[in-house]
Amino acid sequence: MFDLQQFVRECQSALDDPKPAKRVEALVKEAISDPNAVRVAFAEANNVERQGPITFAWRDASLSVADVTTPPGLRSPAHNHKMWAVIGVYDGQEHNKFYRYEEGELHEKGERMLKEGDVAVLGIEAVHAIANPLSETSSAIHVYGGDLVERSNRSMWNPHTDEREDYDMTQLITYVTEMSVLK
Repeated sequence: MFDLQQFVRECQSALDDPKPAKRVEALVKEAISDPNAVRVAFAEANNVERQGPITFAWRDASLSVADVTTPPGLRSPAHNHKMWAVIGVYDGQEHNKFYRYEEGELHEKGERMLKEGDVAVLGIEAVHAIANPLSETSSAIHVYGGDLVERSNRSMWNPHTDEREDYDMTQLITYVTEMSVLK
């Protein structure tokens, strides 16, 4: 049975490893092997912080552990985290497009469809955009090597012009609303 508080403690312990994202990847893979237990643990958790579709079980300067729920048709603009991230889909799908930002231009470099049971590790310099291509909600555990909300120097890219902008949650929500075909 998935224990959310134990999972957070194990992720915190992984920060002492030379390759913390690798260890967290294994923890996330194990956690999402029982999707219903993860769903129940986040739904019943006390002391969580909810920010729109994100439920944080833990957030401090060194680690964020969250449940991210994406509604049908959601699309995000390209953005970065400026920290490693591990994403484990336990319900539905998450389509990721990856980019590189070179010499002031954003270039597509690939994509990956994460389905239930899939885990992806994003490096510190990763730039990606996500979408939920399904007609039902998708859910995933996201673990970040830092504070996702307070991290400075993050960027997002205007979906209309591909111009880099400082990361701004209010503007991001505006872009998501413009881009999404929410059902």
